[in-house]
Amino acid sequence: MIKRISIFTCVLLLFISTNAFAGDIPEGIMLGHQKALFIGEITSITEDTITIIPSTVMMGSIMESEVQIQIFDNYYGADEKPKIGDYIVAVLLYDNKIDDGWVFKASSDDYKSLNLVSEKYDMVVRYEEYINEGKYFEAQKKIDEEKTESIDSKDVEEDEIEPIDSKIVEEENALKLENSKTQSDIINNKLVLGAISIIFIIIALFVLKNKKK
Repeated sequence: MIKRISIFTCVLLLFISTNAFAGDIPEGIMLGHQKALFIGEITSITEDTITIIPSTVMMGSIMESEVQIQIFDNYYGADEKPKIGDYIVAVLLYDNKIDDGWVFKASSDDYKSLNLVSEKYDMVVRYEEYINEGKYFEAQKKIDEEKTESIDSKDVEEDEIEPIDSKIVEEENALKLENSKTQSDIINNKLVLGAISIIFIIIALFVLKNKKK
Protein backbone atom coordinates (compact mmCIF):
# COMPACT_ATOMS: atom_id res chain seq x y z
CA MET A 1 0.00 0.00 0.00
CA ILE A 2 2.78 2.42 0.96
CA LYS A 3 4.65 1.55 -2.26
CA ARG A 4 1.55 2.36 -4.37
CA ILE A 5 1.12 5.70 -2.58
CA SER A 6 4.80 6.57 -3.19
CA ILE A 7 4.53 5.79 -6.93
CA PHE A 8 1.30 7.82 -7.19
CA THR A 9 2.95 10.76 -5.37
CA CYS A 10 5.96 10.72 -7.72
CA VAL A 11 3.75 10.66 -10.81
CA LEU A 12 1.62 13.50 -9.43
CA LEU A 13 4.68 15.64 -8.62
CA LEU A 14 6.12 15.00 -12.08
CA PHE A 15 2.82 16.04 -13.70
CA ILE A 16 2.56 19.21 -11.60
CA SER A 17 6.18 20.27 -12.16
CA THR A 18 5.98 19.63 -15.93
CA ASN A 19 2.86 21.76 -16.27
CA ALA A 20 4.30 24.45 -14.01
CA PHE A 21 7.43 24.77 -16.15
CA ALA A 22 5.37 24.86 -19.35
CA GLY A 23 3.15 27.55 -17.86
CA ASP A 24 6.19 29.69 -17.09
CA ILE A 25 7.11 30.20 -20.76
CA PRO A 26 5.62 33.73 -21.13
CA GLU A 27 7.51 34.88 -18.02
CA GLY A 28 10.67 32.92 -18.88
CA ILE A 29 11.01 34.78 -22.19
CA MET A 30 11.38 38.02 -20.21
CA LEU A 31 14.75 36.77 -18.88
CA GLY A 32 16.18 37.37 -22.36
CA HIS A 33 18.00 34.07 -22.90
CA GLN A 34 16.83 33.93 -26.53
CA LYS A 35 18.33 35.93 -29.40
CA ALA A 36 15.07 37.76 -30.08
CA LEU A 37 11.31 37.81 -29.63
CA PHE A 38 9.70 39.27 -32.71
CA ILE A 39 6.64 39.74 -34.90
CA GLY A 40 7.10 39.12 -38.61
CA GLU A 41 5.45 38.22 -41.90
CA ILE A 42 6.05 35.02 -43.85
CA THR A 43 7.12 35.97 -47.39
CA SER A 44 8.34 32.66 -48.78
CA ILE A 45 7.98 28.94 -48.10
CA THR A 46 10.01 26.15 -49.70
CA GLU A 47 10.16 22.45 -49.01
CA ASP A 48 12.66 22.99 -46.20
CA THR A 49 12.63 26.65 -45.19
CA ILE A 50 10.41 29.60 -44.33
CA THR A 51 11.48 33.19 -44.94
CA ILE A 52 10.20 35.82 -42.53
CA ILE A 53 10.56 39.61 -42.61
CA PRO A 54 10.70 40.88 -38.99
CA SER A 55 8.51 43.95 -38.47
CA THR A 56 8.69 44.41 -34.68
CA VAL A 57 11.47 43.13 -32.43
CA MET A 58 10.17 43.14 -28.86
CA MET A 59 13.28 41.67 -27.21
CA GLY A 60 16.86 41.11 -28.30
CA SER A 61 17.97 42.13 -31.77
CA ILE A 62 17.81 40.99 -35.38
CA MET A 63 20.35 42.59 -37.71
CA GLU A 64 19.21 40.85 -40.90
CA SER A 65 16.38 42.28 -43.02
CA GLU A 66 14.90 38.80 -43.28
CA VAL A 67 15.20 35.57 -41.33
CA GLN A 68 15.25 32.15 -42.97
CA ILE A 69 14.27 29.30 -40.66
CA GLN A 70 13.62 25.60 -40.93
CA ILE A 71 10.02 24.82 -41.83
CA PHE A 72 7.69 23.85 -38.97
CA ASP A 73 4.47 21.83 -39.06
CA ASN A 74 1.86 24.01 -37.41
CA TYR A 75 1.28 26.89 -35.01
CA TYR A 76 0.98 26.43 -31.27
CA GLY A 77 -2.59 25.86 -30.11
CA ALA A 78 -3.96 25.61 -33.64
CA ASP A 79 -4.10 23.09 -36.47
CA GLU A 80 -3.16 25.70 -39.07
CA LYS A 81 0.02 25.25 -41.07
CA PRO A 82 2.19 28.27 -41.94
CA LYS A 83 1.48 29.99 -45.26
CA ILE A 84 2.72 33.04 -47.13
CA GLY A 85 1.25 36.27 -45.79
CA ASP A 86 0.81 34.99 -42.23
CA TYR A 87 1.85 37.27 -39.37
CA ILE A 88 3.64 35.32 -36.68
CA VAL A 89 5.00 35.82 -33.17
CA ALA A 90 8.13 33.74 -32.69
CA VAL A 91 11.09 33.26 -30.38
CA LEU A 92 14.32 33.36 -32.38
CA LEU A 93 17.06 31.19 -30.94
CA TYR A 94 20.58 31.20 -32.34
CA ASP A 95 21.81 29.99 -35.76
CA ASN A 96 18.51 31.14 -37.34
CA LYS A 97 16.40 28.63 -35.46
CA ILE A 98 13.08 29.39 -33.80
CA ASP A 99 11.38 27.67 -30.91
CA ASP A 100 8.97 25.79 -33.21
CA GLY A 101 7.05 24.49 -30.19
CA TRP A 102 6.11 28.06 -29.25
CA VAL A 103 5.32 29.93 -32.47
CA PHE A 104 1.95 31.62 -32.97
CA LYS A 105 -0.07 32.91 -35.88
CA ALA A 106 -1.12 36.51 -35.15
CA SER A 107 -4.08 38.54 -36.38
CA SER A 108 -1.79 41.46 -37.35
CA ASP A 109 1.71 42.82 -36.86
CA ASP A 110 0.58 45.54 -34.43
CA TYR A 111 1.74 44.34 -31.02
CA LYS A 112 -0.73 46.61 -29.20
CA SER A 113 -3.83 45.03 -30.73
CA LEU A 114 -2.88 41.65 -32.22
CA ASN A 115 -4.60 38.44 -31.15
CA LEU A 116 -2.86 35.09 -31.00
CA VAL A 117 -4.70 32.52 -33.10
CA SER A 118 -4.75 29.70 -30.59
CA GLU A 119 -6.76 27.82 -28.04
CA LYS A 120 -7.03 30.27 -25.16
CA TYR A 121 -4.99 28.37 -22.60
CA ASP A 122 -4.10 30.39 -19.51
CA MET A 123 -0.48 30.88 -20.55
CA VAL A 124 -1.53 31.90 -24.08
CA VAL A 125 -3.87 34.55 -22.62
CA ARG A 126 -1.01 35.86 -20.43
CA TYR A 127 1.38 35.83 -23.39
CA GLU A 128 -1.05 37.84 -25.50
CA GLU A 129 -1.59 40.34 -22.68
CA TYR A 130 2.16 40.77 -22.14
CA ILE A 131 2.62 41.44 -25.86
CA ASN A 132 -0.28 43.92 -26.08
CA GLU A 133 0.86 45.78 -22.96
CA GLY A 134 4.47 46.08 -24.18
CA LYS A 135 5.81 44.05 -21.25
CA TYR A 136 8.57 42.52 -23.37
CA PHE A 137 9.86 45.93 -24.41
CA GLU A 138 9.99 46.81 -20.70
CA ALA A 139 11.83 43.56 -19.92
CA GLN A 140 14.46 44.34 -22.58
CA LYS A 141 14.84 47.89 -21.26
CA LYS A 142 15.47 46.51 -17.78
CA ILE A 143 18.09 44.07 -19.11
CA ASP A 144 19.86 46.90 -20.97
CA GLU A 145 19.84 49.11 -17.87
CA GLU A 146 21.32 46.33 -15.74
CA LYS A 147 24.09 45.81 -18.30
CA THR A 148 24.84 49.54 -18.33
CA GLU A 149 24.92 49.66 -14.53
CA SER A 150 27.27 46.68 -14.48
CA ILE A 151 29.64 48.35 -16.96
CA ASP A 152 29.52 51.66 -15.04
CA SER A 153 30.18 49.83 -11.78
CA LYS A 154 33.21 48.10 -13.32
CA ASP A 155 34.56 51.44 -14.58
CA VAL A 156 34.13 53.00 -11.12
CA GLU A 157 36.02 50.11 -9.51
CA GLU A 158 38.87 50.54 -11.99
CA ASP A 159 38.95 54.29 -11.34
CA GLU A 160 39.12 53.67 -7.59
CA ILE A 161 41.97 51.18 -7.94
CA GLU A 162 44.01 53.35 -10.30
CA PRO A 163 44.85 56.23 -7.86
CA ILE A 164 45.95 53.70 -5.22
CA ASP A 165 48.32 52.03 -7.69
CA SER A 166 49.62 55.42 -8.81
CA LYS A 167 50.34 56.45 -5.24
CA ILE A 168 52.23 53.24 -4.57
CA VAL A 169 54.31 53.75 -7.73
CA GLU A 170 55.12 57.32 -6.70
CA GLU A 171 56.22 56.17 -3.23
CA GLU A 172 58.39 53.42 -4.73
CA ASN A 173 60.01 55.89 -7.16
CA ALA A 174 60.67 58.37 -4.34
CA LEU A 175 62.24 55.60 -2.25
CA LYS A 176 64.44 54.52 -5.18
CA LEU A 177 65.54 58.14 -5.75
CA GLU A 178 66.36 58.56 -2.08
CA ASN A 179 68.38 55.34 -2.06
CA SER A 180 70.20 56.46 -5.18
CA LYS A 181 71.10 59.80 -3.58
CA THR A 182 72.31 58.06 -0.43
CA GLN A 183 74.54 55.71 -2.42
CA SER A 184 75.90 58.65 -4.43
CA ASP A 185 76.69 60.57 -1.23
CA ILE A 186 78.51 57.54 0.21
CA ILE A 187 80.62 57.19 -2.96
CA ASN A 188 81.46 60.91 -2.94
CA ASN A 189 82.43 60.78 0.72
CA LYS A 190 84.70 57.80 0.06
CA LEU A 191 86.38 59.64 -2.80
CA VAL A 192 86.98 62.72 -0.64
CA LEU A 193 88.39 60.65 2.20
CA GLY A 194 90.62 58.79 -0.23
CA ALA A 195 91.96 62.04 -1.69
CA ILE A 196 92.63 63.45 1.78
CA SER A 197 94.44 60.25 2.76
CA ILE A 198 96.64 60.44 -0.34
CA ILE A 199 97.51 64.08 0.42
CA PHE A 200 98.47 63.20 4.02
CA ILE A 201 100.67 60.34 2.79
CA ILE A 202 102.44 62.62 0.29
CA ILE A 203 103.02 65.26 2.99
CA ALA A 204 104.32 62.61 5.40
CA LEU A 205 106.71 61.23 2.80
CA PHE A 206 107.89 64.74 1.98
CA VAL A 207 108.55 65.54 5.69
CA LEU A 208 110.46 62.28 6.24
CA LYS A 209 112.58 62.93 3.19
CA ASN A 210 113.53 66.41 4.41
CA LYS A 211 114.44 65.09 7.86
CA LYS A 212 116.88 62.57 6.34
CA LYS A 213 118.64 65.39 4.55
